[in-house]
Amino acid sequence: MPGKLAWFEENQPREGKTAEETWIGDVADAEVPTCGLQDRVGDVRRRAADWDTCVVVGPERVVLGLLRKAELEGDPRVTAEQAMRPGPKTFRPNVTLDELLKSMRDHDIQTNSLVTTGEGKLLGVISRADAEATLAHDQA
Repeated sequence: MPGKLAWFEENQPREGKTAEETWIGDVADAEVPTCGLQDRVGDVRRRAADWDTCVVVGPERVVLGLLRKAELEGDPRVTAEQAMRPGPKTFRPNVTLDELLKSMRDHDIQTNSLVTTGEGKLLGVISRADAEATLAHDQA
């Protein structure tokens, strides 16, 4: 039976102290480009033209890998499966902005971080710049 964490991962309403915190699930962008394992990099590059990232997903949007700028600029004939970075780091939606930024700073992550459920389903993406701006706004 799903518990409290599952409730939080579904971004359900919160109360008490947790209602006052900004979680990355509250601000993640769900409109991140995705592709399948067999999609060609050239096709993906055209679809993700305004992004420097494309998330490789399987059935039910489970995250399998990531195509960053270097892979998107690579051989247009290879598949996403051949070019992807497998098993990217992800964060749960109930991670606070403070926790996310600490991890991003500790690991020198300058780009986007993926937000997934415990089962690995993609919920969205949040950039370091957006996380910092949102946190600064919340603290002001």
